[in-house]
Parts: sequence; C-alpha cells; structure tokens
Amino acid sequence: MAEANKACYAKTMKYARLNENTSALRLELGEDVHTTIQDFCADQGIDNAQVQGIGSVESPSLAHYSIKTKAFTDEKLAGVFEVTSLTGNIALVDSKPFAHLHVTVSDEHMMTRGGHLVKGECSATLELMITSYPAHNTKSQNDQIGLKVWDFQ
Repeated sequence: MAEANKACYAKTMKYARLNENTSALRLELGEDVHTTIQDFCADQGIDNAQVQGIGSVESPSLAHYSIKTKAFTDEKLAGVFEVTSLTGNIALVDSKPFAHLHVTVSDEHMMTRGGHLVKGECSATLELMITSYPAHNTKSQNDQIGLKVWDFQ
C-alpha cells in the first residue's frame, strides 16, 4: 500500500487502494464532495464505479426530481448534518467522470432528510468507498425523461 493516505488534489483528500478495484477516500473539512470524487476518478482513470459513504456535510443542497415537470426542486439545508448514507455511481458524461449521488442526512435532533445531492462540502470528515468497474459506459440526456441516463447499446 505505497499509495495509502497519499495527500493530493485541490485540498487534502487522502486515499488508500484496498485492492485492484476499490479505494477508500477521506475528504477533509471544506472539500466539495462532487469535485473531489470526480477529480479522483479522472486522475485514477475510473470511468464507471459505485460510491458509498458516511460522514458529515455542511449546508448541503438536496433535490427531488419530478417526471411531470422534468425539473428538480432544490432545497439548501443550513447547518452541519451527519451523512447516514451516501450512495451513487460514476459514469462518463461528456468524456469525463460524473458523480450521480443520493444522500440521507441527519440533523442534531436525528431528523433525516434525503434526496439527490446537488452540492455538499465536507464537515469534519467524509469517508467514501469507490468500487471501480472495467467499463466505459456513458450517460447522455434523455429528453423523454428529462435526465441523463445510461447509454446501453
């Protein structure tokens, strides 16, 4: 594990390779969740992956998608929240790794909120597992649904 706990990228995210396909990432205070994941995947040559995590975020923006209006309803939550579950995937969008993430967060009263993670900054720490796959699948806009979806030929 020569690469274990290697500091890199825009701030101080650290990672360790657990095996050929799995990496553990630890985001630090203030790091943007999407940017850090996408930069890591681009640097590591990861085009498709599964993402899971726990930790904390500050003032996250969550969203819910309506198929009727083909639009997201966003809500920015104020304060620090525990990330009780973060899950998502990585696919290529415009030839770059794109993180599609969903999250459940809990406030200081253990009340939860969940949805599509639009934006989030790490508060304290965020621990992620990224499991890569030897594929190069892409996503592109589907006008009927109004979202970017997998392009399976």
